[in-house]
Amino acid sequence: MELACTPEQLTADWLSQALQASDLLGGARVSAVSQQIIGTGKMGDNLRLTLEYSRPCAAPATMIAKLPAADETARSMAGMMGAYSKEVRFYTELAQHSSMRTPEIYHAMLSDAGTEFILLMEDLAPAEPGDQLQGESLEHARAALSEAAKLHAAFQGNKTLLAADFITKSDPDAAAFGQELLVQNWPGFVERFGSEVSAECLAFGEHYVHRHAQWVASYQGDTTLIHGDFRAENLLFAGADKVTTVDWQTLAESFGLCDVAYLLGGSLEPALRREHEAALLEHYRLALADNGVSLSAEDCWQQYRLGSMHGIMITVLGAMFSAAEERSDRMFLTMIQRHLQHCVDLSAAELIP
Repeated sequence: MELACTPEQLTADWLSQALQASDLLGGARVSAVSQQIIGTGKMGDNLRLTLEYSRPCAAPATMIAKLPAADETARSMAGMMGAYSKEVRFYTELAQHSSMRTPEIYHAMLSDAGTEFILLMEDLAPAEPGDQLQGESLEHARAALSEAAKLHAAFQGNKTLLAADFITKSDPDAAAFGQELLVQNWPGFVERFGSEVSAECLAFGEHYVHRHAQWVASYQGDTTLIHGDFRAENLLFAGADKVTTVDWQTLAESFGLCDVAYLLGGSLEPALRREHEAALLEHYRLALADNGVSLSAEDCWQQYRLGSMHGIMITVLGAMFSAAEERSDRMFLTMIQRHLQHCVDLSAAELIP
């Protein structure tokens, strides 16, 4: 069947074909479909589909369709980074290897070039994403760290699974290219956002962008699979302790504390993070142990310090490679303020002299 990757292509007939293989229709067909745009994602667009069927069946009344970004700049960046390949292949090849909670996938397709895709997935409503601007609660942070520990433990040191060609690797050429992009885009980023960032934080940012490749090379320990963009708005919360992780477009092989530091540094208000980060790190470390991976408190802390710098490249390039919008610009400003302050608080410059 043909790949549908725009809202207009998601007709009742196409959806009937897509869902036949899922064993949910039982001979029924989709007789009507309506669409509602949801979410605030920049690299992909999400629709809630409300479906009617020709007769009663096991298929859900609603599901989520994830499509390539309508924004041409964001879509081009996603294609260049292999973001769509990462997400589709995570769900179809890797998700089953971890007990981390992720949505059920009803149908997945990816073009040969990796620039077009569709995912039909479980609608997790009434679960709601976190709010990057408002900042997360301690309860949500703990729940998210418990899920992160499941992911990191499942892939820790698994060379076979980590060898998948769609997972970003920390090789010198990629690191050098990333540094080149940062150096090129940092002045424009500062021009847009710098007036609302402290001088101390801007100085650290300037220090970092010229040492990104050094940062990438600085970790030499065991690696695992990381989400890479593990933040409030990529987490769906149902109550205080049930969380589902979505948006798997930034998969990488790295150390798990990158995800941890990125979450705490970017999704918590700095005052709350400072007060509770030691206890939250211990919560993660114990959850990791519960899933079979031991990490000393000292190693956990030092890797957390190193991981604090993970959010800088994502925030800078995310802002510069997507169209400016009022809400997303406020989000990028909030993120860079928090991430840079996190690095300053942890004296991260000592790690990349």
